[in-house]
Amino acid sequence: MRKVRVVTLVGVLALVLTVAPPVGQTVVHATPLTLSETLMGLPAENAAAQPRSSTTNQPRTSRSLPVETPLTFNMVGVTAPESATAVRLRSSEDGLAWSDWEHLEFLDAEDGPDPGTEEYRRAQEIQRGRQPTHPVWVELADHVQVEVDDAEVGDLEVTFIDAMGSSGGPVRRTYETRTHAEADASTAPNVITRSQWGADESLRNSGPSYSSSVHLGVVHHTAHTSGSSANTYSRDAAAGIMRAMYRYHTRSLGWSDLGYNVVIDRFGRVYEGRYGGLTRNVIGAHARGHNTGSFGVSVIGNFVNADPPQAAIEALAGVIGWKSAIHGIDPAGETDRMSDGRWRPTIVGHRDLGQTACPGRIQGHLPALRQQAGGSWVPFPDVPESSPHRPAILELAAAGVTNGCRENVFCPSDYLTRDQAASFVVRAFGLQPIPGQRFPDLPATNVHAGSVNALAELGWIIGREDGTFAPREHLTRGQLATVLARSLNEVDRGRELVDEGIGASLAQSEGFGVLAGGVPLVAPYSDVPISHVHAPGIATLRDVGVVGDCGGGAFCPDGDVRRDSTASFVHMVRRVYSEASRAH
Repeated sequence: MRKVRVVTLVGVLALVLTVAPPVGQTVVHATPLTLSETLMGLPAENAAAQPRSSTTNQPRTSRSLPVETPLTFNMVGVTAPESATAVRLRSSEDGLAWSDWEHLEFLDAEDGPDPGTEEYRRAQEIQRGRQPTHPVWVELADHVQVEVDDAEVGDLEVTFIDAMGSSGGPVRRTYETRTHAEADASTAPNVITRSQWGADESLRNSGPSYSSSVHLGVVHHTAHTSGSSANTYSRDAAAGIMRAMYRYHTRSLGWSDLGYNVVIDRFGRVYEGRYGGLTRNVIGAHARGHNTGSFGVSVIGNFVNADPPQAAIEALAGVIGWKSAIHGIDPAGETDRMSDGRWRPTIVGHRDLGQTACPGRIQGHLPALRQQAGGSWVPFPDVPESSPHRPAILELAAAGVTNGCRENVFCPSDYLTRDQAASFVVRAFGLQPIPGQRFPDLPATNVHAGSVNALAELGWIIGREDGTFAPREHLTRGQLATVLARSLNEVDRGRELVDEGIGASLAQSEGFGVLAGGVPLVAPYSDVPISHVHAPGIATLRDVGVVGDCGGGAFCPDGDVRRDSTASFVHMVRRVYSEASRAH
């Protein structure tokens, strides 16, 4: 049998700090060069493999000769033909004293990128229909022997990774300067950044991808080992495991990056996983079919037959609470907002999404973890408890009307643009966006274009006299009142909810446009004369109990409307709308 070597040298940086440097300060990280090598086929111990027994249905087993490896290694993974039913491996530092045989788990169907993505396509090209195993951390070895059932050892690809400088390679240095964004991302205790644990960014084969929002947290164990080395690695080795997993995920599996968003070691230390920002909606490769809209956090180790360390469980609760707060998730709640539409807890174990043993005995800790993480979770912490708008904001968030200006941040004092307001109204009343371009200054590619089109189709908005919409202009309080009043007219055209005179004039008033309107019977506020273009809409809201006093009995109709005020207006009108709908 011919043995072919494919050699890859990969430089990474070792962990030299566990506390991030101050903002603006540059820190040097120095580590040994990480090496990896793949053997394409191993020499068989026997010329022919044992045949499968027809009477006992025992597997046909092929065993390799003991092989001295091309480099001293710390982690090893195997890619086998599709026919293989099991892979076992043992290792040695000297070729004399051998470890116990370890069973290597094949990757589950639930592992990896989401189908249909570019990352999934690339992974399929790399794996070529073959079966990769989870890698095994062996600490230190330079000999290996492998068994495979129902395949030949000559058809295996065996990848060896030295992530600890065990082969005596040179040292590589890199520099890290923290930005303010990175400082914000490091609010979780003991976060070890990618630079600190030694991620070589040249291994990434594409930039990060982001989902529009995150609704689910998925808990894993890495399952990278079995046997004695699974859960007994040293503090120094943990960063090496991170580097080795990262190399295996990107080069052997063809993933874009490390599969997990966050990783925790057995000592309770937290590592930044997939590149792209700890506070952002980075799509991982940790739960095939459920990566988009979720975050994945994994504990280094194999806990199928072992209990997780208490330090890791405590860190896991902290990470779940922290990430949940960032993404606006209630850890003790449920969600139906993943792609399959099923109701499930917002924090699940990997096995809850498919046929896998992951995360082992950590699964039994999930109920307590949900409660512990939920106890410290605060939705939209930038909206003070004393704010009169907070109840409306929380109810709209629970109803899926708003996700804030970014994950779990509402930006209550920001002003709303006209196109943003359209999306707010469409979501609030359960309307369907209409694709396309209706206004010349609002291209179909604008994320809010479909909402603007839907409101224009209903006649709730009109636009400007010149046919434009001016999407980025701030929305005024009067414009918002007119559009919300028109939503009420959809339920009852001026009979019980709206005075007939006001209802008739409202149909001609501005909305988001500038057409002159009719005249209400009385001035609704001291600063809103009956001749004001938005007086019909403002009067309509006041008559049904939706008031908007900006102080001193005034409405401030021409003032820009803030996000928190908008939430209160929309919340009140939704309530009236719902009551009117039930009445009719």
